[in-house]
Amino acid sequence: MKLGVYSIVLPDYRREEAAAKVAEIGFTGIEWTVGYEDHVFESGEQWHVSLDNLEEDAPRARAVAERHGLDIPSLGTSAETGDFDKIERLMQGAVAMGAPMLRIGSAGYDGGTHYDELYAMVIDNYRTIEGLAAEHGVKALIEIHSNTICPSASATMRILEHFSPEHVGAILDPGNMVIEGMERWRMAVEILGPYLAHVHAKNMIWVRGDDGRWTWENASLEDGLADFDEIIGALAEYGYEGYIDLEDFRGGYCVRPEGITTEQKLREAYEYLARVMDKLGISAG
Repeated sequence: MKLGVYSIVLPDYRREEAAAKVAEIGFTGIEWTVGYEDHVFESGEQWHVSLDNLEEDAPRARAVAERHGLDIPSLGTSAETGDFDKIERLMQGAVAMGAPMLRIGSAGYDGGTHYDELYAMVIDNYRTIEGLAAEHGVKALIEIHSNTICPSASATMRILEHFSPEHVGAILDPGNMVIEGMERWRMAVEILGPYLAHVHAKNMIWVRGDDGRWTWENASLEDGLADFDEIIGALAEYGYEGYIDLEDFRGGYCVRPEGITTEQKLREAYEYLARVMDKLGISAG
């Protein structure tokens, strides 16, 4: 198993500095964020890779990663599953960056459209996405995510089982599953089987406010409800050899964090994950 960082948690670092800091701490991979608006430097740019100028920016992003000895295991992208022109551009960008995978997603769920309709639409769209992925030699990923039709491993498999794991896979995200869709961690790994392609490392807790309502909050990997000792142990037993990429939003989403620095989050996560892996006899690399 290898440890990386999803660059969405480095909004206060420009691309070169982000790669340098990730490598300095000991991570060996960076999952570039594509097409997100800069909310920190107010430059008007998209970070950490421009979607508008993807064809020109992708080789530059690859060069930055290579300069710091980092793999690009996947890309953090978003697209409606029926936006095939955008998806193909993103896949071409992944190829240019040497990234074997990219997140595409499924469909949001808010109760306004019946699940059956959304399910049929995503299945139909992924038939085209699977073909595009095969053509470009990349893998399209569905992230297990709350407020979508894929909040759990079981729900995600309802989509994935229609496609080849060579071209379509899943991102296991325990933090998202704490919010909605939590299953036994070992069972989730077993359910996904060969479709398990990537892992995001974040954690959550549920807290009860003064008004009696329950809400979720971001937590450290060690202190949240997801048990990363069990998760990493299950991944190791399954034979997972891919990346676990940090995605810690404590301090704010896509802004300069308050109450904790980005560097503190990176160092804390690396030390914790390396300690868990060492305890389990797993090599980080």
